[in-house]
Amino acid sequence: MTVSIGFYKKIYNWIMSEAKNEVIYRPFILDGNPYKSRLFLVGSNAIPFFKVEQGSEKGFADALLNRDLMEDLYNSEVQHAPREFKGSLHFAKWLQKELNETAVYTSLNTYQVESADELKEVKKENPEAFARGQVIFDEVLNEFQPEIIVLQGTAALNQFKAMYAEQLVIYNSTITKVQHLEAEGAFAEMLDHNGKKVHIFATRSMSYFGKDGSKFECFKNKICEILDN
Repeated sequence: MTVSIGFYKKIYNWIMSEAKNEVIYRPFILDGNPYKSRLFLVGSNAIPFFKVEQGSEKGFADALLNRDLMEDLYNSEVQHAPREFKGSLHFAKWLQKELNETAVYTSLNTYQVESADELKEVKKENPEAFARGQVIFDEVLNEFQPEIIVLQGTAALNQFKAMYAEQLVIYNSTITKVQHLEAEGAFAEMLDHNGKKVHIFATRSMSYFGKDGSKFECFKNKICEILDN
């Protein structure tokens, strides 16, 4: 998918620094049209950092919607990315192959970093940019309006619960570990800004997903139950 002029203007504001002189945010990754995606896969941090040269912002925007282009333009970043990033891409492939669905892969804070510790430094040294990273996630969420949000890992789960505490309805608050929540299926729901219900799931980090997700069979079945309806 090539980004249209109108959509590029929106993405441009999601990827650029406040001074509009460098790309510092990664709002999402997917292979297809995000407006047709029914599922968000959400981590804590936008790791790894995709290095975008000045003048290449449009190419980066196109790559966010085209996995082959992303792996071609940013091969080094993808090859050396942590297991969670690679596992997330494998999950997206499984979803597309088995259910013909696209997954929007995003982060609760879209500020690009090489490690979680680096984001802590950003929070101290540049709190405005850190805060903007969280705002972009919320804007992306309400722009694309998914039916399902999958929070991967304990950190993402806890951060999301804190960020959306007033909107969340948790079915059983006594279950808090991601391993147990993963087996439960949707553990909560919330309403987006348009009043649409969103099912909330939690899983272990996608670093454990591997290439086929054999250790996530129960979770995959729960996802299928909703997306097949």
